[in-house]
Amino acid sequence: MKKILLIAGLLLLSACSEDDSSVENSNSANDSNLANENNAIDHGMEDKSAGFTLNGDGEVIEADVPEDEAAAIMAAHKEYIEAFNAEDLDRYMAVIAQEPEGFDRAEDQQALEAAFASYDTTYSPSNETIVKYEAERAELFAEIKVDVKDAESGGITEESGRQVVIFKKEEDGWKVSGLHFIGNR
Repeated sequence: MKKILLIAGLLLLSACSEDDSSVENSNSANDSNLANENNAIDHGMEDKSAGFTLNGDGEVIEADVPEDEAAAIMAAHKEYIEAFNAEDLDRYMAVIAQEPEGFDRAEDQQALEAAFASYDTTYSPSNETIVKYEAERAELFAEIKVDVKDAESGGITEESGRQVVIFKKEEDGWKVSGLHFIGNR
């Protein structure tokens, strides 16, 4: 079971970043044995400034984003989710930034290959909201449910949480450059 929970964390952009060391989570992706500090498990996010703000009603506050850019960012997020759910590694890697903010692209791909071979995973995002926007960088908040089925045992684990996906604008469009995940435990 712990292995499946670890994979659920691993599969959120092949893993989650370590947001707050004061919060204990025994099912953390940080239990991994990958050695590189900029690995697919914690994505080596040095700038931990990603996040979101809630209004008085507990709703996520949306950033002011030009309409065409908002559509492009939302489309990139949709492609990221759909490529992952299809387990299409080439398609998935096409939406990952060439030089992400803090993780090793090749290591991320390797971890994802192993995960696709061992697990059937489905991302189900909701409440997608662009929470920060600059001309070359954006952050998209989403609530996410992750269903992980172990291909060997058939065991199913459900995880949920909130995440902020960091996008970087490259020549061919918006690409995923990082991710912060907060589990609902």
